[in-house]
Amino acid sequence: MKKIYVYLITIAAFFIIGILLANFLIMPFLVRMGEEVTVPNVCNIPLNMAIQELEKNGLEGVVTDRRYDMIIEEGRVIIQEPLPDAKVKKGRIVNLSVSLGPETIKIPYLSGVDTEKGKLIIKRLGLVIEAVDSIFSDSIARGKIVKTIPSFGTEVKTGNAIKLIVSKGVILKMPNLIGMKLHEAKNILKEMGLVVGEIKEVRAS
Repeated sequence: MKKIYVYLITIAAFFIIGILLANFLIMPFLVRMGEEVTVPNVCNIPLNMAIQELEKNGLEGVVTDRRYDMIIEEGRVIIQEPLPDAKVKKGRIVNLSVSLGPETIKIPYLSGVDTEKGKLIIKRLGLVIEAVDSIFSDSIARGKIVKTIPSFGTEVKTGNAIKLIVSKGVILKMPNLIGMKLHEAKNILKEMGLVVGEIKEVRAS
């Protein structure tokens, strides 16, 4: 029985020594034998060209992420890991994040919305207000948005510019004020939302 214990202890000792040799001598030696290469910069170039460039350097490019980006064009590499100029072993995988281009947004329906509120909505969507023009409208109140250019439902990309067309109100027909007293004429014009300009006195013919 004692011999069996000695035998088992001897086997265990050899097993432990083997593991220690593998970890501290053999594996470090094999790792040092691997050829080191410099990771090329493949950011902001098309994905197929990036993969080819990595393969030329003995590396493998793998797409791990696709995301919207306002600057990098669709299909080009945004970020790589490891970073450019890093020293790695030949055969290393390089993780690539690829651009989907700017995010697409549908222009919201803003007809009848107050101008300032409409501007706020546009800015929150990541769009730019190129200009604000105004027109008369029989259906939209003064100071509210009549339409947008491009129109409602059009797909645009983040950062694109749009134009707002704002209502100046209904076209007013000038009433006949001839023969009225001045204060009466002023009151009528005021009720219509008009401003009295220069007043001149002339002799009646």
